[in-house]
Amino acid sequence: MNFKMTAAAVLIALSAGGAALADGHASQGFNMLQTALMSDLERLGIDPSSMGDDLTLGQIATIKAIVDSSDADSQKKGQIEAIIRNN
Repeated sequence: MNFKMTAAAVLIALSAGGAALADGHASQGFNMLQTALMSDLERLGIDPSSMGDDLTLGQIATIKAIVDSSDADSQKKGQIEAIIRNN
């Protein structure tokens, strides 16, 4: 019985640690993506602080895809501003 409880405790600890590690990596990835966009936004004439802190990772990834697209800068700016405004 002791062995089963110890095994269960180890599994719970590993699960919690894995979740914390995954959260840390997701947060780090989010911050890296957001930081990478700052100069791109400035180049397009968008104040990076206008992005705020409440954009989702999906929205930031969409903005990055727009920045990397072949659209004209004026189109990129309009699309990005719409995402920020509608958030």
